[in-house]
Amino acid sequence: MNTAADYEAKAAKHLDDAQESFERCDTDGYVSQWAHGVMFEVNKKKAEITKNGGKATFAGLYDGDRRVVAKLITTKFGVSWLLDDAEAERYGRKFVPVGGNSKVQKALGLSERDEWAPAWVTTAGANMCSVTALVFRTGDKWGSDSTLVG
Repeated sequence: MNTAADYEAKAAKHLDDAQESFERCDTDGYVSQWAHGVMFEVNKKKAEITKNGGKATFAGLYDGDRRVVAKLITTKFGVSWLLDDAEAERYGRKFVPVGGNSKVQKALGLSERDEWAPAWVTTAGANMCSVTALVFRTGDKWGSDSTLVG
């Protein structure tokens, strides 16, 4: 298993390789330079997650200090909280809008809070111009394995 220092060394190598490519090829090596930049970000995020015991911060839905059994989903209307069946029965709805300004959240006594959860990193994007390093949850999709930050 790699350590945070291993990922930091890999990130530094990608940064050095991008600079070397630029010095050798100027902008002709832009694809290599771009790829090294993406991998620099991936490895920096891997190092950070490794330092944090395999966890990263995400938003969680809370009723006071109780984690609501909910997950973020993307619908045709945008991102929303999806409540599991028991929570939907408790709150009288299956979906709760996202965001601290949500009137629905406030009316239900809910709030979004930062939490630690198991995580890892991948790349995502529709095309080369939009590829980025993406941190994602690896544990329970409903948040049962998360803990409040702070």
